[in-house]
Amino acid sequence: MRNFQPLRFSPRHALLAAAIALSVGSTVAEDLTSRAATLAAEHADQSSLPGAEQPWRFLVKELRHLGKGDLSQIDRSAANVEGTDPLPVITAYISALKDLGVTVWMVPVPAKAALEPQKLDANLPAPTASTLAAFLPELEKAGAHVIDLTALYLNERAAQPDRALYCATDSHWSPHGAALAARAVAEAISDEPAVRGADPTAFTVSAPEDLAFHGDLLTAEEKASLPAETLPLTTVAPATTGSSPVLVMGDSHCQVFHSGGSMHASGGGFIDHLAAALSLPVEEISSQASGADQPRVDIARRTVKEPDFWERHPVLIWLFTEREFTEGRWREIPARVVR
Repeated sequence: MRNFQPLRFSPRHALLAAAIALSVGSTVAEDLTSRAATLAAEHADQSSLPGAEQPWRFLVKELRHLGKGDLSQIDRSAANVEGTDPLPVITAYISALKDLGVTVWMVPVPAKAALEPQKLDANLPAPTASTLAAFLPELEKAGAHVIDLTALYLNERAAQPDRALYCATDSHWSPHGAALAARAVAEAISDEPAVRGADPTAFTVSAPEDLAFHGDLLTAEEKASLPAETLPLTTVAPATTGSSPVLVMGDSHCQVFHSGGSMHASGGGFIDHLAAALSLPVEEISSQASGADQPRVDIARRTVKEPDFWERHPVLIWLFTEREFTEGRWREIPARVVR
């Protein structure tokens, strides 16, 4: 694990990455922004649309987000569907957590269409940088450590072009994409005192087995008529969740391939591979509907009955899809409720 280079932003590196992205990838981003906005408008009455090749599908909400362009340059309150700029809310929440002794690591999951633009439209250029490159330094200024997965994913695609990082028929990352992100996060937080001081747990990672599923971007009729998508899945045992200094808070990217049921499988998601990479169980509070708002509500409620909640979880991983910045609800919610 120590040999993996974490994709963590320091302020200096964040500004450098933003400058590179703006100079090298601006035309690419503009092409994607324009096309995403057009497609989102044309399919506004649909939840998803087919890509340039079968069986790829894309979420209209995600395209609507990408169509709004560089978050560092626009009016984020106007861009957000709830009329709220997420940055002040994030800043206030992280500040409250810092006062409680909690270190926050933010992991925005790159939009599927941003990493697979040519699956959306064959005429779009290949990606060169994160669509959030210029905005990530703002999150760093808000007090978070930011892990940018885009460079990791682009390097992985170059090294292993046949290994899918996203599901074709689902709105989430693939099992491989989730495991890759988990290892990057584990490396980034490995020097946290609470992680280094925890008693290790031995986990076993299985050999890959094919998982067949119909993704959440298919209609009921399509699920009944189309062949299942098949991707290799590695699972982790024993149970990977439990009492832990590490808390993962987020959206359904925490649940896919981890929670079973509609999330396709259990034991093979981000949470599971993070626990295996850390040799440490991980606690999870997530919501399928929102990684911005609902998990913070759930945590605030827990702090009423568990006043020492944050003392037991000094390391927070905040993981959610990047579209949450414009498509999510961002209310001001206290980190701890004292009665």
